[in-house]
Amino acid sequence: MKNTATFVIAVVSGVIADIISKWLVFSKLDEFGKLVVIPGLLNIVRSTNEGVVFGLFPGKTIAFIVFSAIAVVVILFIYIKSDKTIFISNLALGLVMAGAIGNLWDRIWFRCVRDFIDLHIGNKYHWPTFNVADSLICVGVFMLVITSFSAPKPKETI
Repeated sequence: MKNTATFVIAVVSGVIADIISKWLVFSKLDEFGKLVVIPGLLNIVRSTNEGVVFGLFPGKTIAFIVFSAIAVVVILFIYIKSDKTIFISNLALGLVMAGAIGNLWDRIWFRCVRDFIDLHIGNKYHWPTFNVADSLICVGVFMLVITSFSAPKPKETI
C-alpha cells in the first residue's frame, strides 16, 4: 500500500501544482506582462500552445486530446504492470502521469496548453516556454531512464 501511495501522492500533488501555477499566472499576470524572476535566466510570461512540442501541428486539438487520454491510460497500464516495490519507479511514473493529466486538463478546458516558464541565457539562448506539467514529465522520464541503467540484473538459473 505504501508503494501505491507514492504513485498517488505524486499524481495528485503534481496535478494540483500544475493547475494552481497556471491559474496564478494566467489570472494575475497581464497578457503581455513579464515577471523577471532571475534576470538573464528566468521569466514568467503567459504563453499558449495549440500544438505539441515546440508548437508543432497547431489546430489539431481533438487529436491531441485523444492522444493525451491514450497516454494517460498507457501510463496507468505501465504502472499497474510495474514492480511496485521500487520507490523511484513509483514516483517517476506518478510524475509522468501528473504531467500528462495536467496538460490534458488544459487541452480539454482551454483548447491549448498554457505555458509560462521562460528559461533563457541572456539574449543568446532561449528555450521555448513550458509549464509545471512539462517539467514533471521530463523529470519523471529522466528518473525512469536513470533507474533503468541501475536496475538489478536478473539472476541466471543453471
